[in-house]
Amino acid sequence: MENMEDDHLTEMDLRVDADVRQQLQDAGKWTRFISIVMFVGCGLLLMLFIIGGARFLSVFSTLRSAYGFLGEFGFAAIFIVVLIVIAVVALIYYFLFNFSQKIKTALVTENTADLNAGLRSLKIFFIITTVFAMLSLLNTISKLF
Repeated sequence: MENMEDDHLTEMDLRVDADVRQQLQDAGKWTRFISIVMFVGCGLLLMLFIIGGARFLSVFSTLRSAYGFLGEFGFAAIFIVVLIVIAVVALIYYFLFNFSQKIKTALVTENTADLNAGLRSLKIFFIITTVFAMLSLLNTISKLF
């Protein structure tokens, strides 16, 4: 029999060896990095939109005169749509950030509840991104025909 150093999560009788622990730690680090980059990107996009609002309004006015269908939309409506998009993206990446935090805590404290909560957050992240990917795929397919 092999004599391996195993960590024991006794509440679930789950054995996590050093390789699995390292993989989870690496996943936690990368997901934290990616989620923080996305949070910063959302913040920069929001700042850019607020600071460059006057320039955006002038471009929007030019487009409104060129294309008649933009006449019923206003700058406030576009601003609200951009805010909603930024909020949705930030919410999606919050689940990824939550996964990284919970996994880190679970590995340090060997707490099964944190491990389950982290994996639940990752599952929600994957479900939401899959739905958006499918919608994007359907949109692309519909534009082909």
